[in-house]
Amino acid sequence: PRRGPRRFRAAPLFPRAPRDRVSGTMSATQGVVFALGGEKRFGGLVTQDSPRCLLDLGFQPMAWYALRALERANVLDVFLVAAGEHSAARFEDFVREQYKGPCRVAVVAAAEDADSADALRAVANRLTSRSVAVLSGDLVTDVALADVLDTHDSAGAGAVATCVYARRRPWNAVETKTGRPPKGATYVGLGDDARLLFAANGDDVDKILKLRRPMLHRVSSLEVRTDLSDANMYVFRTSVVLRLLRNEPRMRSLQLDAVPALARRQFVQSSDDADDVVDADDGAGLMRAVFGGVEKNDVNRSASSFTCTVLAYLAPDAAYCARAETLSPAYSEMARELAAADAAAHLLGRPASKYENFVDGSVAIGARATVGPGCIVGKDATLGEKCSVKRSVVGEGASIGSGVKLINSVVMPRATVEDGCVVQGCVVGPRAVIGAGAALRERL
Repeated sequence: PRRGPRRFRAAPLFPRAPRDRVSGTMSATQGVVFALGGEKRFGGLVTQDSPRCLLDLGFQPMAWYALRALERANVLDVFLVAAGEHSAARFEDFVREQYKGPCRVAVVAAAEDADSADALRAVANRLTSRSVAVLSGDLVTDVALADVLDTHDSAGAGAVATCVYARRRPWNAVETKTGRPPKGATYVGLGDDARLLFAANGDDVDKILKLRRPMLHRVSSLEVRTDLSDANMYVFRTSVVLRLLRNEPRMRSLQLDAVPALARRQFVQSSDDADDVVDADDGAGLMRAVFGGVEKNDVNRSASSFTCTVLAYLAPDAAYCARAETLSPAYSEMARELAAADAAAHLLGRPASKYENFVDGSVAIGARATVGPGCIVGKDATLGEKCSVKRSVVGEGASIGSGVKLINSVVMPRATVEDGCVVQGCVVGPRAVIGAGAALRERL
C-alpha cells in the first residue's frame, strides 16, 4: 500500500554537543558509514558471510569506496555500522585484513532491521565532533567531501545539514508518463542561495505536490527538480541530528525522514527574538531555531532572518556519483562504468593499461584470448584459450573457459564459466558454475 506523508512534532530545546574532555573544544569531524539494508534486492548473492556492502565492485568491496571518500577529506575517525553481530564480524575481518587506508575504523553492530537513521543512534554516545559526515556503504563517488564540508562550514553557525544531490545516471532515469507523476522520482526544492527548501520521495506524492505556505511566504524563488538523486552523503550538525532522532524514534531513514524534517524546520521560528544572531558556540540558540514553536506573524519574515539552514550541494556534472542499491541495473551498470579507463581509474586507485582495461598481473591468459577496453579482470582469474571478454568484469579467482564469449557481464569471485559459453548482459554470482556450451542473455 502507498505510504502517506510522515509527520513529526517539533521537539523542545536541548543542550549543545559534547566537547572534547581534554581540550574543551570540539574534536575534528567524524565519519559514519552505514552498511545497512537492501539485501533482498540482491537475492542469493548476499549471505550472512557476504553482506551486500562487501560485494566486490571493481577491485574493491563496495564499502571501500565510502572509506576512500572520507580519507580524501581527512576524516579519519570513522564508525562503520553493520546490521547485526554476524554482519559486523565480517566487516571487522574486512577492516583488519583488506582495508589498508589511514582511517581508524570502528565497526558497530546495529539491529538486524536497522536503517540509516538507526546507524546514527547506534553511535550517538561516541560522536564528539561538532559535525559528522555520513555516507552510505554502497556509494561510489569522486565528489570531494572536503568541498561539502567547506560548504557546510561557510554557511555559518546556523547550518544544521548539507545534503549532496547528483544528476541521475542514464540507467537510473525517472519513468515519466503524461498525466502521471514521475515514477520513483525524488522531489528536490532548491532556493537561489543553495538552500534545500524541501525534499520528498515519489511515494509521498500522489499526483499533487503539496508545498507548505510558511515556506512559500519566505522564499524569493523556488526550483523543483526531479532529475536529481540523493547521494546519501551528508554533513550534519551533530547535536541537532542526534536530538532530532532521539525525540522522533519513528524516524528510520535519513533520506526519507530526517532530511525532509530538518528542511521543514527552517520555516519554524521560536517565540524568542528571531533577529538574534546565533553565536558559533550558542548551541541553545540554534536548537531554538530548529525545534522552537511557530511564530504567529511568520509570514512577513524574510529568509535572511533564519538561523537554521539546510543546504543542497549539487555534484558537478563531470563527477561520478552512484549507489549500488539494486543488483540490476545499479550494481551491474556501475561495475561496467568502473571499468571505463577515462572515467574511473582514480576511483579504482590504479592506472589502466595501454589497452584501456584493468587486468591484474596474476591473471593467467590462454593463447589468443582477448580482453577489450572497459574490462576489469581480478587477481588469480583464469582466461582460457580463444575466449573473448568485452565490456565485462571478471572477479578474483574466477575461471573463464576456452572459447567463451563474455559481453557486458559481471562474473563474480570464484565463479566458473565453462568452455564454449556465450554470456551477454548477465551477472554470475560468487562460486556459480555455468555449464559448457550454455547461452545466457540478460540473466541474473
